[in-house]
Amino acid sequence: MIALAAAGAQCAAGTLPFELPSSMAAVEASREDVPNDPAAPLYPYAHDLSI
Repeated sequence: MIALAAAGAQCAAGTLPFELPSSMAAVEASREDVPNDPAAPLYPYAHDLSI
């Protein structure tokens, strides 16, 4: 499947298993013991990605 996606024969797709914060300030303001804590993540948990 990786070879097909690399060759452009198939679309690579998936979901994020974590959130990506929008800035370093969001990382510093988040709490370590609370999952998915950032107020406005750049990409939220389980965001669909496709290339």
